Amino acid sequence: MKEFIKKITTVISSVLISGGVSAHDIGSAGLPVCLEANFMMADAMNNNPPVFAPFATANGPGRVVEMNIFTGKRGITVNTPFNPGNSGSAVCPEGVACPGPWKPTGVLSGGMNGHAFISSAAQHALTELHRDGTPIRTVKLPMDDDPRFGTVPRLLGSQMMPNGNIIQNVCDANFFNAVNSDQEAGFNDPLGGSNDSFKYFPPVYSTTARAQNSRMLVVDQETLEVIDEFSAPDDPRWTCMAGIAFTDEGMFVSMFHGSAVFVIDWKAGVEKESCGVGCNKGSTDDDVKKGHHREKMHDEYDDDDLFKFGKRKNVAKVIRVIDFLGHDADLNDPNRRDSLRAITFDEGGNLYATNRVRSKACVKGEAGCNPSVFRQRIDIVPFGEDHPTRTIALDPGVNVIAGIRTNRMSGPGCDYVTAEAIANGESTDNVCDVETLLVAASAMNPGCDKNNDGVPGPGHPANRCFVPGGYVAEYRIDLDHVDGATGSCSGNPNDGWGAGEGNEGCALPIATFFGEVNGEDNMDPRMLMTIHEAFIQ
Repeated sequence: MKEFIKKITTVISSVLISGGVSAHDIGSAGLPVCLEANFMMADAMNNNPPVFAPFATANGPGRVVEMNIFTGKRGITVNTPFNPGNSGSAVCPEGVACPGPWKPTGVLSGGMNGHAFISSAAQHALTELHRDGTPIRTVKLPMDDDPRFGTVPRLLGSQMMPNGNIIQNVCDANFFNAVNSDQEAGFNDPLGGSNDSFKYFPPVYSTTARAQNSRMLVVDQETLEVIDEFSAPDDPRWTCMAGIAFTDEGMFVSMFHGSAVFVIDWKAGVEKESCGVGCNKGSTDDDVKKGHHREKMHDEYDDDDLFKFGKRKNVAKVIRVIDFLGHDADLNDPNRRDSLRAITFDEGGNLYATNRVRSKACVKGEAGCNPSVFRQRIDIVPFGEDHPTRTIALDPGVNVIAGIRTNRMSGPGCDYVTAEAIANGESTDNVCDVETLLVAASAMNPGCDKNNDGVPGPGHPANRCFVPGGYVAEYRIDLDHVDGATGSCSGNPNDGWGAGEGNEGCALPIATFFGEVNGEDNMDPRMLMTIHEAFIQ
């Protein structure tokens, strides 16, 4: 175990922000990079008109696809483990529907033995897989056994913790396609029920009661048992969490419906110490003999119980909050709904977060709420700051951004920037040896030029850009190529297309992967993850 902890600490430290790193704003984001990894993306394969916008070409059980960043070529495709042939086995045990939907959200790699771990929002389950995509075992997470949960909670982002455990976000909110979302008597929704979510746009929202159920579960890699949690502090911005990232300061967690990133002391959430995989179980007689006894607090845990929801001492200890609406914004501002999803860091410690900004509050029943009021983008928060200073991909054609990840510039991206440098008479030295940002969106139409004729369209306002076209795009992140570097690109959702109307100079990608734009099926991206130990190709 000690050897594994040493190994995983070495791996994790290569992607954490070192305490001795020289902080730099994104103007210095052209330094040589160390990240060299393929990436994998969760494809929900949703296609459900007319209830909600069709993002994928065809509906399916879900899949995870891999891409080699050096060649830009597809790697393996990980298909659903929940098929009839696996029914009753360790891959699809009792309580998990086989066959059944697989809507992968959290996507991890490089765990013990190099295995991957993929969570399914549809199953409330976590599956461990070999590096060639062969499933090993699935564990049903315990939400369904608790009366506060049921079918509403969604498993969203997950991550490897520095001590080797897995951290899994659980979002409790009202969703348009969840049978036990809040109902409104006398209201008929498009599915023939009375789901209150359809009174909102988009049809998803959180309540104070449901937000208290949103939590982060700690999963032991060896047993895949839930052994701890980080539950809600007394802050209304703690709602539905999505993205997770670690630095030496703490665990950064984005609040999907809170327009804020919470920085959490993750060690405070694993009993009183953090010593590796499986270490934070309740104390036993052997622990006492070894001097590891942890004093009980009232009835907060029993020695025979590995985990219970709602322990008072498992309330998340918040170090600070990065508020994307600003310090003076109302903590209950309705504009916080459906905002932050994915987050990631570059090697200088700058934080990147997807952010849906709107010109209307889009409260219950508000008319005129549709894609035209949104400008979804990536906000950039410099190292150590608590507010964003730059944006990228602030484009009315880029909607429903679910995954982002910094990585080494890809091979196709390198070809693009090299050709550009030659055409401009510039040096090509080290032009590719930089970090870039991978962005996955369900409606990815950069420049809103779907027919690629160089004329923005298919028209304005921005909701005409909200058309199917899911794939992954790669963006430069240096100061010369962020939004507004060559134009205004103000991001005002009220602006249409045209000079001086806030859409000139929006950042555009240097390469694209997957989707019809590259001769493949459209996708409905969810989480995006670099692979530190590549799948066998």
